[in-house]
Amino acid sequence: MTKPILALGFKLYKSNAGMYYFINEETKELVIVIVYVNDINFISSKDSLPLLELKQKFIMKQECHNLGETIEFLVICISYNHKDQKIIVD
Repeated sequence: MTKPILALGFKLYKSNAGMYYFINEETKELVIVIVYVNDINFISSKDSLPLLELKQKFIMKQECHNLGETIEFLVICISYNHKDQKIIVD
């Protein structure tokens, strides 16, 4: 699963083997990907154009589905405050 992520221009976080990041050079927007076995989660600002483009490219290459906004990932509950652009992890 890591080769398609790297092929899209993501770089591996040195501190965590399952996390990758991409910074759009024009907008400076950050997109983070968390990979665990065959689960993957794309994270960025809501409606971020780089996020949508990278996610669509990944979906087409890997023949997978977008399940929408994440509410749980690896037994971690995730909620969002879109007004303040915050992610709350419990």
